[in-house]
Amino acid sequence: MATSLIASGAAYVLSLLLNLLLSPAFNDVSGQIGNGMNVFLLLAASVFLYTNNIAQKLFVAILLVCNYSFLSAFTEYFLGVLPFGAGGFLAVVIGIVLYLFFSFLSLITFVRPFQYFADRGPSVLSIGLCCAQLFCLFLANGSLLGLFGVEAYAPRFFSAVLFYLFIAFTVRAAYNAAKYKERACTADFRSALMQAEANYFNAMVGSVTNAQTARDHHRFILGEITEAARHGDLETIRTTIADEGDLRDPLLDRYSENPYINAVVAANAAYAKHCGIRLESNVELGAARLKTIEFCVILNDALVYAIDRAGAADTDDKLVRMTVTPLEGRITFEAVYSAPPQKKKRRALNAQSFNVWAASLLEPKAEEDAPQLEAVRGIIARTSGTMNRSAAGGSEILRIVVNN
Repeated sequence: MATSLIASGAAYVLSLLLNLLLSPAFNDVSGQIGNGMNVFLLLAASVFLYTNNIAQKLFVAILLVCNYSFLSAFTEYFLGVLPFGAGGFLAVVIGIVLYLFFSFLSLITFVRPFQYFADRGPSVLSIGLCCAQLFCLFLANGSLLGLFGVEAYAPRFFSAVLFYLFIAFTVRAAYNAAKYKERACTADFRSALMQAEANYFNAMVGSVTNAQTARDHHRFILGEITEAARHGDLETIRTTIADEGDLRDPLLDRYSENPYINAVVAANAAYAKHCGIRLESNVELGAARLKTIEFCVILNDALVYAIDRAGAADTDDKLVRMTVTPLEGRITFEAVYSAPPQKKKRRALNAQSFNVWAASLLEPKAEEDAPQLEAVRGIIARTSGTMNRSAAGGSEILRIVVNN
């Protein structure tokens, strides 16, 4: 910050020296050439000092020139209404103070929006603002109204003020709209993150519950074996041990040779068992070039979504079947799961339903509210993949295709 201020100050001092040397040569009585020279040097310095795009820097340069043109005539009228006589050096000082004060007020209006949009390239808005500020410049120096034969100062003054306010309102409105959209996106992201955390907590609960159930069951089995051994009943002991060999914890099963993919499927299998859902999986990694973390994210989020949907199904045999098939150039994730049947409500045709139907044709279709799949959408967008959901009877199919 200090370097930027020092460099800007040096450019301003250099512009003053050039102004003193060159203004007499151009017979610059109004000071327009000198002011333009100052602004040009500051613009050249800003190219190397600030990250704003050239359209934003050009807008500030035009704004400073416009301020000088606007205040040139205003200062004469202002000095005329002062209760004391102001001329010579005092008039110059008052003019400089007015210019600096007005420029400070105008720049402070745009400082936050320009800081917010500093790292963005030229846009239609920034180019339009430059054109609008040029229009304001022609209003301020009287060139535009002079074309219509209007030479009075009052129309020029009020039209320039109104255009200043219009530009300030436009910039602040665009800034506030961008901030609002940013806050909305942040809120959606936090909501999706909270939902993901909640799903992980549910998986933790399922794992802990399964472990506690297994501990209690093992204690019960050990008690039966101890009681049978006390009575010398070897047949009961052999039968109990054989039956116990068929009881398996989903966390201990082997689902994939890849330890990360195996952990994802095992954790979701424990979560499914906790929810009373039967999980079947056939996951093949193959020669996928997709990053392992992205593969795990898609697999985990698809399983969580399928298990949550299956948990809401109105059936005793709730099932989730997950299949991952790597093909040449793409990977297909397909989850078939139990789900509540979708009932379509027939609505009478009226003005409101017609408006909703017309809006659905004109506006892009909103995505289904599924926070579990938010990260998957990002991977699909990056790889130009596809995701679709279809329903058939008491089941749904979630199919995700990622270009490998």
